[in-house]
Amino acid sequence: MTQYFRYILAGGAIALLFASCRKKEDYLFSTELAIDTRIVRLAATADTTQIIVYADGKWTAEPVEEASWMKLQTASGDGKGSLRAEVLSNEGNLPRAVKLLVRAGNKTDTISLQQRGITPQIAIADTTLQSIANGGILKTVITTNIPSDKMTISYRYDDPAQANWLSNVTITNGYLTVKADTSRAAAPRMGVLTLSYLDALGTTTRDSVRIRQHPGISFDGAVLKDFAYVKQMLAAGAIDENIYIEGIVISDKGHPNIGQNLNLSTNKHVIDKTGNAVAVYVQSMDGTTGLYLKMKTAGDNIFSFNDHVKIWLKGATLAKLNNPGRAILSDIDAPMVIEKESRSTTLLPREKYMRDLTDDDLYTYVKLRDVEISVPSGSFSNINEGYIARMDCYPTHIRDINGNGMYMLTNNDVPYRRDGEHVPQGSGTIAGILVSETMERYGGNIGKYAIRHLKREDIALQDARESGFSNVLVEWSKYRTEYAATPTASLNPLTPETGNGRIYQSTKTGIDYTANGIGPSTDYNALLQEAATNKGAVGNGGWLCKNWWNTAGNRGEYWMIEVSTAGISTPVSLQLEGNSDIGGPRNFTVEWSAANDAAATWSSAGTFTFQDVANWSNTLLTQLPGHKVVNFQFPQAASGLNTLYIRVRATNKTAGTSTNPTGGSISASAVSRLVHVSLKYNK
Repeated sequence: MTQYFRYILAGGAIALLFASCRKKEDYLFSTELAIDTRIVRLAATADTTQIIVYADGKWTAEPVEEASWMKLQTASGDGKGSLRAEVLSNEGNLPRAVKLLVRAGNKTDTISLQQRGITPQIAIADTTLQSIANGGILKTVITTNIPSDKMTISYRYDDPAQANWLSNVTITNGYLTVKADTSRAAAPRMGVLTLSYLDALGTTTRDSVRIRQHPGISFDGAVLKDFAYVKQMLAAGAIDENIYIEGIVISDKGHPNIGQNLNLSTNKHVIDKTGNAVAVYVQSMDGTTGLYLKMKTAGDNIFSFNDHVKIWLKGATLAKLNNPGRAILSDIDAPMVIEKESRSTTLLPREKYMRDLTDDDLYTYVKLRDVEISVPSGSFSNINEGYIARMDCYPTHIRDINGNGMYMLTNNDVPYRRDGEHVPQGSGTIAGILVSETMERYGGNIGKYAIRHLKREDIALQDARESGFSNVLVEWSKYRTEYAATPTASLNPLTPETGNGRIYQSTKTGIDYTANGIGPSTDYNALLQEAATNKGAVGNGGWLCKNWWNTAGNRGEYWMIEVSTAGISTPVSLQLEGNSDIGGPRNFTVEWSAANDAAATWSSAGTFTFQDVANWSNTLLTQLPGHKVVNFQFPQAASGLNTLYIRVRATNKTAGTSTNPTGGSISASAVSRLVHVSLKYNK
């Protein structure tokens, strides 16, 4: 045997010896208690898990505290075994955890059984809050899914010598409030309020708001002036007079439906929500007139609904506008607030009919009497939800018992704008702030006055249509696909759903529901947006047609509505809802007549515009991601007729282009559509 093979045999023997020793050590390995993991983290869905337990003898497991969401399927064993735990679903809730104690002999070990959930959130709207020297309650909007009693509240003061002047943090109805004590310091003082939350997974969520309290300012010599002086006598521009006003705030800081938010000038696809954040409306002590204040920053807006305030105007800027006459004050910050006190007495709106409103009523708290939604369909915001970031406000047309109409404005952040509830179809009252605004997506001018509601209860309308002041004579609100295959004069896609009548386009006087005739279109009156699917769309919710200009006759084509008003003694009104594609007609005239022949006399009931429907790749600020509603009241002479003829006629050839809302001419292939037509009369 060579020396080489002797070494191999010797090495093998040694290896076998070590292997034998290792197996013996493994066999002799012993522990009183061990577990394979001390932290177990499960998904939010219902689940089951197991943890390996090593023990020499018997072992048991139990939760430290009661946890109804967790059940131990296996809570004991003898020797090596599995601890099995079952958890219920935690979807929609914050993460949670429970400690499990495992015991064997004289040893105890701990397992943290954790379950994921929703991501904790704390988002304070303002970065800085302003306080006047008198202090008081400051508030800001907060978005959070964490109960306030589970948050940790901490304060940090820039000057430790001036500490403890912030207190009483509350979170209620989406608002964070904090109390600032009165300051007698000669300089501003600063503090930071921080809210934090340590979740069951060990992650901390926090947000902070900086609070600046201004020192007292001497307003010696300031003279109280009434609102009439500001609106009529005071010169427009920078105010140099040492004057102040006194009134009642009718807006509410942080409320999403106070002011108009515009598209950013540098990016028409982004909404700048500063307009709503800085808007404040103050009415006179008797509530008969009001002023619109634009604060310098959102943090300078320190006002709540029904605050009694005195505001210094020296240094502010006054703008005066006509038709309607109104005044807007800007460049106002928190130090200009002389006094601010919350009132305990209820602030009631003044009730008025639309016809009785005057310019003095602007920026006051009013309640409109005997009103209804002109087209009570869908939600308060019937738009294509795909454009939610490009259009901030939806105007809902409302009309009253006297035949007058205006728009009720709803910003996108209003929580009930599209919550699955159908708009009320009856009549009643609507309260809110009377404003005057323009909207490019609605053709600019939306009327002299509009109203902004502050809560769902402000829209105090009866739910049922039969509880309203009007009767529906005839109504079309969808394309009747069930009659499309074999249409007849009485049963076709434009057979009304309520009442009797006929509607057709002037170039399609027969039963033409082919690709070249009147066809189906989409409405956006779904009760929920369902953004991942239809974005609020309802198929066959309307109808459309091409060919809107008669080149040979140099005149516009029209929708014709034929209906009998025989036996009706009160005025009849018309409600229309629609829009046009790019290149479709923009300007329309509503005309009526008792005859429809060459000798017929047509009388105008008014004019309106339909906006171009929004184009996704190049959305102009004048394009509408939905439909526009208009209302027209006919004179008494239109009632009591065997047949009332109404033409909705293209007034001129003006049409939009991809770059200009009025830069083109009507194209024969471009469509205009209607999604609702109705005629009503008072009971």
